Amino acid sequence: MFQLRPGSIAIVIGAQTPVGRGNIGKSVELFGLCQPGEMFLNPVNGVMTRMPLSASRPLWLVTGEVTAFDGQHGFAFVRAEHLMPLDPDCLPEHERAQTIA
Repeated sequence: MFQLRPGSIAIVIGAQTPVGRGNIGKSVELFGLCQPGEMFLNPVNGVMTRMPLSASRPLWLVTGEVTAFDGQHGFAFVRAEHLMPLDPDCLPEHERAQTIA
């Protein structure tokens, strides 16, 4: 299957919320996978943020022309299953051959 890595480029292919659906089709850079309870520095606004312990799953913090759940621009939190990597090394062999050729 596909491997998502910090620094990789991906496209948003799904979302659960109305704001998130506005991000579908946008190209993003993966910043980091945020685990429930983890604290991290948001690279866009410089704010220290803690992922709630009650979060049901880890979410990718992505940057780009996207909008967060609270309307802030430049970053968003996205489920892994809603991201498709655009790195040719992550594509299946038959798709990689078509991309490079």
